[in-house]
Amino acid sequence: MGKIITRRRALILCIVLTVLWMCVIFLFSAKDSTESADMSGTLLRGLLSVFVPHWEKRSSDAQQQIIDSLHTVFRKLGHFSEYALLGCLLSADVRLLPQNSRLPLRKTELWLPALLSFLYAGTDELHQAFVPGRSCELRDAFIDLSGACVGIAVLWLAVLIRRKLRQRRSEKNHHKTGAPG
Repeated sequence: MGKIITRRRALILCIVLTVLWMCVIFLFSAKDSTESADMSGTLLRGLLSVFVPHWEKRSSDAQQQIIDSLHTVFRKLGHFSEYALLGCLLSADVRLLPQNSRLPLRKTELWLPALLSFLYAGTDELHQAFVPGRSCELRDAFIDLSGACVGIAVLWLAVLIRRKLRQRRSEKNHHKTGAPG
């Protein structure tokens, strides 16, 4: 009974984290183009100052040229990573549902989080159509879906690794105790 309560709490916590993350995505999308570009530009500048040798010794023009050349890719990676986390969270939500708690990973644990991520990406893009300076881009929804699929794959891989480690531990215990395997 304790395990059922723990699983239920884990599901509730995971759903709460998923909804909170969806709110974060919504808030990022609600920023107008200037705010959004400034936020990603500031973050990119900070990362470049840490990872590019002698960044501070470069002229402002040289720094800006590098930032301008990377900014669009960096923003698309932002879409990708936001949805990688969302895909991972949605996959965990589906995995924690009682009907999915048994060992074999089911196909619904793959396609349902992907579908939900894509639907949310579509509504997110539609939302951006009403934000000044932003636009609704089908390409971005597919970038979001790609990120979600990576997040789902990461969670699946973690589940499979965990299962394999448990199986090995169980086999070790059987050999130590002399129990039939």
